[in-house]
Amino acid sequence: MKYSLSAKNLVCRNLENKAGYCADLLNPKQSKEITGLLRTDSGLLSTRFNQVVSNTVMQPRILQRFVVDYFAERHSPFALWHCASKPLDDAALAELGLIRQAPMIAMAAEVKQLATDEKMPEGLEIKAVHSADELLVYGDLVAEMQNCPRETAQIKKFYRQLAELPEHKHSRLKYFLGEFQGTPAAAGCLFSSADALGFYDLGTLPAYRGRGIGTTMMQHLVNEVLHSHHKHAVALVGEEQQDIWLNAGFYAVGEVARYDFIPERGSAHIPNGETDDDDRQSA
Repeated sequence: MKYSLSAKNLVCRNLENKAGYCADLLNPKQSKEITGLLRTDSGLLSTRFNQVVSNTVMQPRILQRFVVDYFAERHSPFALWHCASKPLDDAALAELGLIRQAPMIAMAAEVKQLATDEKMPEGLEIKAVHSADELLVYGDLVAEMQNCPRETAQIKKFYRQLAELPEHKHSRLKYFLGEFQGTPAAAGCLFSSADALGFYDLGTLPAYRGRGIGTTMMQHLVNEVLHSHHKHAVALVGEEQQDIWLNAGFYAVGEVARYDFIPERGSAHIPNGETDDDDRQSA
């Protein structure tokens, strides 16, 4: 498939803007940028909120000095998203402690071409998050979907701090909750950048999967986009999830590689010599 470079850039710019925006909400003015590389620092111990976005192939020594050494000094994990078409050297990055994860597929669409058929499953209600209490419920739901105890705790901490801010401070983030028979079961978020609306956090608790809840949440957010002023919509999705996006009018515009850095805790913190490998999760 021939990918549209300009459309992929839409996806990556939205990812960059969201990473910097979320980090700055908690830890203002700590994001730094050099040519082709953005480093965001939320102050949390989280790959989800400490994100580095690369738009060019960087020498490993530059990544080490500008990114790895910075976070290693803080004993903090982070995720590196590589958006350039030319790949990085996986072996060289592994020597720096950056471990490649499954790639994500960049999806983009012109809003006017989107179409959806939102059929609400019986017992499901989707609503926008407005109050601080609802924001805490949203955060707990997203945290519950993680397989990593550290990441779960840090996500809850992010939303507790976010709930204390005035709503206008995080107005570019629009959160949505899906409740099945009155119980929070699914989540989704839209992030508004200058040139696109981005889809994030789409997920359903395991106990509620297979009922069309996740698809309905995605379609609900598409309807929100259709009533917005934006001309483009973007998303990063797993390879196996492409079909529902293609059916709604999106198209695949390339792959985005991801690498996770998890600092060593030291043998004194790892019982019986076990390795800490349970936190290689997708943001």
